[in-house]
Amino acid sequence: TNTKDVEASVEQILKIHKEGASLARLTVQGRFEADACQKIRDSLDEKGIDIPLVADIHFAPAVALRVADSFEKIRINPGNFADGIKSFEDKVYDSREEFDADIPQIEALLEPLVLKMKEKGRAMRIGTNHGSLSARVMSFWGDSPRGMVESAIEFANICRKNDYHNFLFSMKASNPLVMVQAYRLLAAEMYKLGWNYPLHVGVTEAGEGEDGRMKSAIGIGALLADGL
Repeated sequence: TNTKDVEASVEQILKIHKEGASLARLTVQGRFEADACQKIRDSLDEKGIDIPLVADIHFAPAVALRVADSFEKIRINPGNFADGIKSFEDKVYDSREEFDADIPQIEALLEPLVLKMKEKGRAMRIGTNHGSLSARVMSFWGDSPRGMVESAIEFANICRKNDYHNFLFSMKASNPLVMVQAYRLLAAEMYKLGWNYPLHVGVTEAGEGEDGRMKSAIGIGALLADGL
């Protein structure tokens, strides 16, 4: 359903809840959808339905801040949350120090959300997507699993700096080979850092029918077989 359609979205969530789902996720593209989120939550509360709701945030940090009032979990994409415009004319990074110099700007955008999520006891998914890496990451790391991991760890470090640990990671790609490589690389990095955050595992844009089932089985199955 369209998230702006409060009645239809509530009806859909009720069906999901009736079938025994543990949570429901809605896409939140902008402020109109964000406004609808509070109405959806209010309607479910009136019906006595306490299923947790997850917001899939597209781009706008301000939208995420608004949704944190009504939803239990928020998914943000490091690739488009702070610097999602794909332009390679702006900057070319010659060193890691130059690349890292942009982190304070990202922190200024993310920190208000982190503090609000911490205050309200909300959860966050740092959801890197191979198809939407930022221009900044692409220009330094390329279109690579390493770029996906570095992008996510930057955001995690900002969370940790604010003593917020109620988050998890995803490293989704439509190509199962890229997806598996990214998750394995992230797990290796977390092992080195001594981190133990959960992983939300999935293949994005897997497709429908048999193709989708095969891609998901290969990608998710390989990681589960790893013990991830």
